[in-house]
Amino acid sequence: MRTRRSSTSKVVVAYVSMTCTPFRSSIVSPACAARSRTYSFRAIRWGSAGRGCTAAPLHASGSYGAPTFPSRVRGLALTDVLARVEADAGKALEILKEYVRFPTISAHKRAQPETAAFVRRLLAENGFEAREYPTDGGPNVVFGQMIVDERRPTLLMYQHYDVQPVDPLNEWKRDPFDPAIEEGKFWGRGCADTKGNLIMQILAVQAWNGVEGRPPINLKFVVEGEEEVGSPHFGSFVRANQDILHADGATIEGGDHLHEGTPKIELGCKGILYVEMTSRTAKVDQHSSYAAIAPNPAWRLIHALMTLRDAKGRIKVPGWYKDARRPTARELRYLQASAFKADALKEFWGVSEFVGGGNDFEVLRRLIYSPTCTICGFVSGYIEQGTKTVNPAVAKAKIDFRLVPNMKQATQFEKLRDHLIAKGFGDIELSPAKEALEAAAISLSARVVKAAIKGSVDAYGREPEVWPWSAGASAHGFFNEVVGVPSISGPGVSYDGSNYHAPNEHFRMEDFVGGAKHMAAMMARL
Repeated sequence: MRTRRSSTSKVVVAYVSMTCTPFRSSIVSPACAARSRTYSFRAIRWGSAGRGCTAAPLHASGSYGAPTFPSRVRGLALTDVLARVEADAGKALEILKEYVRFPTISAHKRAQPETAAFVRRLLAENGFEAREYPTDGGPNVVFGQMIVDERRPTLLMYQHYDVQPVDPLNEWKRDPFDPAIEEGKFWGRGCADTKGNLIMQILAVQAWNGVEGRPPINLKFVVEGEEEVGSPHFGSFVRANQDILHADGATIEGGDHLHEGTPKIELGCKGILYVEMTSRTAKVDQHSSYAAIAPNPAWRLIHALMTLRDAKGRIKVPGWYKDARRPTARELRYLQASAFKADALKEFWGVSEFVGGGNDFEVLRRLIYSPTCTICGFVSGYIEQGTKTVNPAVAKAKIDFRLVPNMKQATQFEKLRDHLIAKGFGDIELSPAKEALEAAAISLSARVVKAAIKGSVDAYGREPEVWPWSAGASAHGFFNEVVGVPSISGPGVSYDGSNYHAPNEHFRMEDFVGGAKHMAAMMARL
C-alpha cells in the first residue's frame, strides 16, 4: 500500500545551492539545503555559439517551452527537481562529451570494453549498484539498480552504448567523435542515438538525488553494446536474467520531438527482418566481352529484387500483410490530432515527393502502419575510380524489411523464401541476421504510458504526441514479450531532424533539457 501526502496551497520548497553536489557525486542528503523559502528559478539560455550560458527569467514561452508552476507529487518538490535539471544541464553535457568520444561502432567492434566500463562507473557514481554481465561472444551488458523502497514502483531504462558507422566521413562538418556544442546544438556520432538519452536520464536521477536525497521510485538501467547490429546477444542475456529485469514499466532508448518542439512517446516499435541476398553465377569474374554468353549476377539479383516491391512501396510477396496489426479507432484519433508536418520533413530531407504522396495524416499513417522493403546496399563488380571492364561472378544486396506488430520474423522469412522459389529465383542465397528485433506494442491504458503523458504536462505544459509504435526497430520485444514489462520510447533528447544514422548527428539543447525534465517528472508520476 502506498501513501500520498496531500499538497498544501502554499508552495514552500527547499533551496539547494548549486555547489552542494557535483554532477557525478553519490547521493547526498537534502540536508545540504541551508534554508527553506518560496522559490523561483532562472533558466539557462545557451549563447549563440552554445559555449556558454546566461541567466534569464523562464516564462511559459521561454526557450525551452517549459512553463514552471508549483507541483508536488506524492509530497515531493517536483518544481525544485525541474529547476535542478536546468541548473546542472551544463555539467551533464560535459559528461556526454566524454561518452561520445568513445568510437563505439558495433559493426566494427570498436571501443566496446572501455565504453562498457565507462557506463558502469557512471551508474555507480550516481548511486546505482552496477556491474557488467559478459555475453557469449559479444560485448558486456551493463546493469545497474537503485532500490529506494520495495513497496514503490520500479522503472527500467534500456539504453545501448554502441553507435552506427560514420560513413560517408567527408559529409561531416566536424570529427564525429570530437563532440561540440555549436548553433544551440550538440554534435557528435551517437549523441542522439542514444548516448545523449542515457546522460539525460542520469541528469534526471541526479536532480532527484540533489533535492530529495533519492528518486521517488526504484530505478534500473540495462545498457547493451550491439543494438545497432540487431542485438545478437542481448536476447540470451534477457532470457537468462529475467529475475533482475522485472519492473512496472520500461523506457526504451528515448523519444523524439517534432520540429516545432512537441515531445513524442511511442508505445512500441516495428520489428526488423534483415536479409543478405547473394547471387553467384560463376567461380571467377570474366572479361566483360563474354557478357553475351556469361550470366551476370547483378542483373540476376536485380530481377529478383524487382519481384519484391512495387513503385508505390507495396510489398508483392504473397501473404506478406496477412498478420499485420491494423490500426484501432482510438489510435487513429491520436494520429489525426498529431502536429506532424510532412512538408517539414520533406524539406529537411531535400526530397520532392514522398512515396505514395498524401496529406499529413495519410503520410503519418503510412509511416507507422506500413511494412517496408528497403535495399540498404548493393554491390557487385568494380565500383572504384576509373574503369574496369568485368562481368562479375557475385552480387550481394542487403535488404531491410520493417514489420509491424503481429508480424514475426521467422514467418515472414519463410514467405520471402517461398516467393523467390516460386518466381524462379531459388538459386539466390538468403542469409537472415542472427537475432533481429521483433515488433511489439502496448496499450494506451498502460501505467507507464499514463505516467509519461502526465510527466509531459509537468515538464512542457502540454501532452506529448502519442504514436502507437515507432517506425524504427528497438528492444521493446525483449521486455514486452520475454519479461512481461510494458515499455515505451520516450522521453528523449532527439528531434525528427537529428540525423541519427547519418552524417552530422545532433540534438537541440532545449530538447536535452526538456527531455530530462520530462524524465524526472515521469519518475514522480509512475
